[in-house]
Amino acid sequence: MINSESCGVATDAARSPWQQLLHDITHRPKRATQRKQDRSRRTESQILNGALRVFARDGISRSRIADIAAEAGISTSNLYEYYKSKEDLAYDVPSSHLASFFEEYRLAVTDKESARDRLLLYLSMSADYAREHAEWARLLYLEIWPSVDVGESEVRHSLNDFSRVVLFLVRQGMAEGEWPADRDEYETAALLTGAINQLIITWLLYRRPRNLTKASSEMAERLLSMLESEKPHGT
Repeated sequence: MINSESCGVATDAARSPWQQLLHDITHRPKRATQRKQDRSRRTESQILNGALRVFARDGISRSRIADIAAEAGISTSNLYEYYKSKEDLAYDVPSSHLASFFEEYRLAVTDKESARDRLLLYLSMSADYAREHAEWARLLYLEIWPSVDVGESEVRHSLNDFSRVVLFLVRQGMAEGEWPADRDEYETAALLTGAINQLIITWLLYRRPRNLTKASSEMAERLLSMLESEKPHGT
């Protein structure tokens, strides 16, 4: 008899809370799946890639739908069949890349068990992914994340997923005694996320530090060591 475990496929009931979280964020339904089946995924990919280049070059506010359509190699009317506005499109671009990042992390973290190791990998990988996809990172970190309208957009779910991973691991570390359990878990998660995000933003604006991958790993290590140092002596 063949079951889900023998096939290497975990059911919802068989997954640990950590595995379930990773499954949820990598399988979040995308609006693209709700579109008509006869629409071309290739065309949509062209639109997203073209929009990313235009937004990274001109910024969202100065970009025009006509420019995005031209960059994608399609007509403006064709683009409007997929997206009703440039804002709608702007919030879809970062979501597609975040899904890829979550999947890369899910595969890379398989052999990590402790909250510390998982967090260290997550924070350093987020910076390295931004380095590898600088145009996307400029859009996300400099325009989308600080936007007052992000709370009303679809991308908020992906941004929330990004923070959920950090919060989950902060709680795991507290429960396992890796750092003090009497600290506010949300403040701790915000400290970790904010520090790495600021490092990424500084790199995007000034290309400092020169080696973002090395700097992010060192900063993540330092932040986690600071958390550990707050534990009472003898624990």
